[in-house]
Amino acid sequence: MKDSIILPEILYEDKHILVINKPPGLIIQGAKEDKESLLTILKNFIKKRDNKAGNVFLGIVHRLDKKVSGVLVFAKRSKSAKRLFESFQKKEIIKLYLAVVEGVLKGEGVWEDYLLWDSKKRKTVVLKEASKNTKKAITFYFTLYNFKNRTFVLLFPITGRKHQLRAVLFKRGYPIIGDIKYGSKKRILNGKAILLHSLYLSFPHPISKEKLEFWAKVPDYFFFNVKYKEKILRLLKNVHKYLNRIKYEENKNFK
Repeated sequence: MKDSIILPEILYEDKHILVINKPPGLIIQGAKEDKESLLTILKNFIKKRDNKAGNVFLGIVHRLDKKVSGVLVFAKRSKSAKRLFESFQKKEIIKLYLAVVEGVLKGEGVWEDYLLWDSKKRKTVVLKEASKNTKKAITFYFTLYNFKNRTFVLLFPITGRKHQLRAVLFKRGYPIIGDIKYGSKKRILNGKAILLHSLYLSFPHPISKEKLEFWAKVPDYFFFNVKYKEKILRLLKNVHKYLNRIKYEENKNFK
């Protein structure tokens, strides 16, 4: 591993989980074990720091695309990985993303789409109706503000489909700035990044069940206006209320 590699910011760590602020331009896991990736960087760091003789276990329970930044959690025990995966399946985890898109998007709402992965083009295709091999995607969006011909928008995906946010925004004519694969004409950090950031992640601790919340600072290249932080906090309260209402309805129906 090269000495020039910078360790990602660690937001939280205990013996069960590791939460980091992922930088853009770095894949989570390489096809080959020796390929530079976030996983190998973190494993090498822990091995050296803790003076471990054997292999370091880090379980991948969710992913961010290579050019996306923000909060990411790893499991440090197989038991933790299993329980975190179950939390994702039960929709106990809240993920909020900040995106900057081309064009003027206004208001707030929910998008329901059917996504199909095109393995040849390595892109997600958005369809209006269900068909063979499609997966339903649900995305809430909240416009924060418009600046010139771009929009800062908060995204709350209920589902976690491959390239979900990138594809549904492109389909509606609002490509994420820097996302050349999905229609943008601009490059960010010489093509290393797109303006999509995993801003907030909340989940129950896999062992203690304590509610954990993590924020990842918005990168400077977003040029985000910090006066809108209060609006994000208000919107987040609405997201929590929505999820609590859904859980209540589910529990009531199955009594």
